[in-house]
Amino acid sequence: MRPVLVAVVTVLTPLAAFAQGDIRSVDFNNFTYEVEFCQTEASNKITVSNGEFYEEKEVDGYTDRRFFSVSGFTYGDLDGDGKDEAVVISVCNTGGTGNFTEAYVFTWRGGEAKRIVTLEGGDRAYGGLREIRIVDRKMIVEASDPGEMGGACCPEEVVTRTYRLKGNSLEEIGKPERRELFPASRVAFEKGASSATLEIELGDDPGIRRFVIGASKGQTLTVKADLENVRFRLIKGEAEIEEESKTLLAELLEDGDFVFEIRNFGEGDLKTKMIVTIR
Repeated sequence: MRPVLVAVVTVLTPLAAFAQGDIRSVDFNNFTYEVEFCQTEASNKITVSNGEFYEEKEVDGYTDRRFFSVSGFTYGDLDGDGKDEAVVISVCNTGGTGNFTEAYVFTWRGGEAKRIVTLEGGDRAYGGLREIRIVDRKMIVEASDPGEMGGACCPEEVVTRTYRLKGNSLEEIGKPERRELFPASRVAFEKGASSATLEIELGDDPGIRRFVIGASKGQTLTVKADLENVRFRLIKGEAEIEEESKTLLAELLEDGDFVFEIRNFGEGDLKTKMIVTIR
């Protein structure tokens, strides 16, 4: 009889597991989260509907607002047991300009989703979580960074870190990697020419392209386009700015490389011809 019993157990085990579900069966868009940063004095639990939660209260004549949302769901086996974990990115706003991110790692345990670790992110450009991937049991996390020229509103770089799940904690492995969000392309002139025309495409989010040009002190840099709904700005280099909006006009005060950007101020993607002149 023993072989028959073994055969029965072999068949029932996967059926039971299937009946109980797994982490992918959880609707994280309609779920109750225990939050770290976004909690109130009354509760540290937030229930989202369609991925969002919002409340507004009047407290001593002041309107207290709280917004919480989840997104960026990703799945993969982090602990090596052959079953997926889930990672959820959250964003919290408590009424100011800050948008603070966290990532929650869930596993399937006892027939339900259990959070095993929280990864703290940051506020917008200062560590705000952008994307998380699970590859070969590693969690690859991309976060925003202001770089040298950005601010809280405006990240200039992406920092990528890699983590390994170790028990109920995350261990960072390797060194962080950085990449520019808007790497500058060098403008080249034909021999003997003082201007160059470039055909460029700009998306609508964020719709920025940057260019670098070598010039000398005392020269004048002029950049303009054939469309009205673009704006120019000098990013790097000492210069006296005479105009910096629909046209960039600057008298250069040093030798070397100058970096400028063109930004899409319209709606939707656009194509434009940009004329760059050095005299």
